Amino acid sequence: MLNHNPMAKCTLGERYEVEVPDTLDLADRMGLAITALTNVWDPQAKWGLKFIVDFSRKPAVLFVNHLIDVYLNIPPKFVEALALCRLASGNKQNIEVDKGVLGAQLSFVGEDGLTYCPTDIFDTVSMGIPSFAESESGEMTPFSEIWGEGRQLIALSTLAQIDDDPRWIEIGKRKVDRLLSLTREKGDFRFLWRAQFVPGQAPPSDADEPGLMDSEGGGLYSKDNLFTIYYCIGSTGHGAGLFYRVTGYEPALELSRGLARWALARLFNSADGEYKFWHFHHGLYALMAVCEYGFATSDREVLERVDACYRFAREMGDPLIGFFPEAQPGTDWYLDRRGNSVEICEVADMVWLALYLTEAGLGDYWDDVDRWVRNVYANGQLCDVSLFDRIPESYYNTEPDNHQYRDDDNIRERSVGSFFGWMRANEALTVHQTPDGPKLDASSIMHCCTANGARTLYSVWDKMVAKTDGLVKVNLLLNRASQWLDVDSYLPVEGKVVLHIKDAPTVAVRIPEWCNPNDVHATVGGEERRTLIDGRYVQVGWLNRGDQVTLKFPVPERVVHRVLGEIPYKLVIRGSDVVSIDPKGVAYPLYENTPTGKLVKKTRFVPDTKAVIW
Repeated sequence: MLNHNPMAKCTLGERYEVEVPDTLDLADRMGLAITALTNVWDPQAKWGLKFIVDFSRKPAVLFVNHLIDVYLNIPPKFVEALALCRLASGNKQNIEVDKGVLGAQLSFVGEDGLTYCPTDIFDTVSMGIPSFAESESGEMTPFSEIWGEGRQLIALSTLAQIDDDPRWIEIGKRKVDRLLSLTREKGDFRFLWRAQFVPGQAPPSDADEPGLMDSEGGGLYSKDNLFTIYYCIGSTGHGAGLFYRVTGYEPALELSRGLARWALARLFNSADGEYKFWHFHHGLYALMAVCEYGFATSDREVLERVDACYRFAREMGDPLIGFFPEAQPGTDWYLDRRGNSVEICEVADMVWLALYLTEAGLGDYWDDVDRWVRNVYANGQLCDVSLFDRIPESYYNTEPDNHQYRDDDNIRERSVGSFFGWMRANEALTVHQTPDGPKLDASSIMHCCTANGARTLYSVWDKMVAKTDGLVKVNLLLNRASQWLDVDSYLPVEGKVVLHIKDAPTVAVRIPEWCNPNDVHATVGGEERRTLIDGRYVQVGWLNRGDQVTLKFPVPERVVHRVLGEIPYKLVIRGSDVVSIDPKGVAYPLYENTPTGKLVKKTRFVPDTKAVIW
């Protein structure tokens, strides 16, 4: 039984009314994401999750994907994202949903610590779940999914930091122990021979890596077998490494180490960082698992390999604005989609890696983060439903749909704050050319992107402002409230940033790559103040509570021609922000709601709970 709501603690903190520039604010964006994160559940179906949004119809439709996403893989992603978004924004909207979801997820935990799909769902709900979930006898056998287990470890690690209930760590330890028992050692790594497990299952005596077990020369390095390895390593390795960093539980480190070394042996084994990934997100997720292990153990050699792979992956898309295609360039999948399909998952993963590698001292990737967050990432979030009203009626699908379970109750508004799953450089929705003219694709949002996009916004928000040994660093020029200072950013409208000092005797502000730090003019309380330049950081000292520091600098505007997803575009870029794109999107065009920079009243929130390890 769950007799309290852990998420309520995330919303405790200081709130105050101020005027802030109308520019990008990640806390606001996470607050907006709460709408989508809390409006996908079916409480009558054991809080099952509906995964796909179809905007090609009027009214729009929300429906389930498959059983694994309904109960196992995606719900723990949402739990983590809800905790982090509430922590940054203080948003209490629909907070009772969080407790319902957590209670249901706890009820799925078996005695061995693994999370098993409920077996009585067909008696209680008709969600349109594919029939493969049933056995030949018509009964379901409980099963767990390795990817979901890793996401559960991440959610448990987050809950353990915001709530003092001991069950989060206790369940995590049982989960780690069971997962370790399902691995086998080989050389200096550990492997999983499959991705789904039933209660009491143990690796068979002939268990080997995917592609080697029961193989007749198929080879380890086929596309499907490599994808299985990516899938088994990604979230599980990430979750084990994070659980170790939060709790110090040594078996979690052993699991993280074993899977990371498996990835280094089979996937990321090239010194120049080149690797085959086919699906960008799953390849990146396995790389994140290796990064988590390297970070947890301060293993410089491992982190250097991650850095090389990151730099390789950066060139597989467009590093100027953060356009990273779903499929690897050159593959049949990429060519079939003309490289136009971008999941926010991929952009979020690249941002996560950039933050970790910068923190570890492998490189200075703040400019990567700045460009990607301001462009593809920020524009990939559904913030304005009014743009749907511009779509021509002829674009909508009027044919009967075959969704067994249809939720068409106010889906547009309930989807606000979610992240698009199949974007183009100028367009949030896919438009197909058909004999009947342009038509919207039936798949508009897949909510794995909503959770991944929302939780990684927290990672950026957390690292934007940091204090070490009395020095407060502002690493990104975005709006941000903190316990040390508040940041008002007027970018990209004008080159102006105002810092409201609370507890920051000395501040160091990172200046983006497009501006010379020597061109920054600083005043404190309206009086000029000399600055110290240290690399890309401009330092201002001798500050007291209540001081107002204003930094002004020129913002260049330029025209850039890029080929994005095999399509040429003309971009107008001001500072780091794309302020215009040509050709424009035709259904849900991007870069339409540009910031005004005008002062608007808003409530700022500073949480009582300090930053969590993510």
